[in-house]
Amino acid sequence: MGNELWTHHIKPDVRKAPIDDARLAHMLNVPVGETILRRLRVTGPEGEPAFQISTTWIHPRITTEIPDVEDPYGTGPGAWIDAIEASGHGPLEWLERRRVRMPTPDEAKLLLIPAELPVWEIVRISYSAKDENAVDVTQVIIPGDRMEEVSRLRRDESAQWPHRSEGPDGPRVAPTP
Repeated sequence: MGNELWTHHIKPDVRKAPIDDARLAHMLNVPVGETILRRLRVTGPEGEPAFQISTTWIHPRITTEIPDVEDPYGTGPGAWIDAIEASGHGPLEWLERRRVRMPTPDEAKLLLIPAELPVWEIVRISYSAKDENAVDVTQVIIPGDRMEEVSRLRRDESAQWPHRSEGPDGPRVAPTP
């Protein structure tokens, strides 16, 4: 709900760590195993199990250029993302990938879920307006039973209704009443 107060379920962990996930390393364009800045947060509504795990890996060129990205609690207005944009990389653009998969043992433990419950993984890559290279990659893990995706689909203006018997839409498929 929009009025929920979310809290940290573990202390935010901001430190240098090896990026061992080859997929994420490739997206960030760094070698697998390179030690880079990782921002790990486990958050959710107060008094409930954690809703999500959010892990951000920040490209080494950004941590060198903008030391403010190491602030462990800086996630709102004026925080590390704003600092990246203010340093000349803004406005950032994002590419988001979504998939459903099984949780790792660590993810299941942090989220207090059974290992058999699928999770929704959202990976968001931030790109610099200055050089169009990735500045960070964020992986968000949400238990599958807490996720709902809603989409509204509209016909393109070029779509014809009702369908013509000839033409790009082909013959009518559904029976005529």
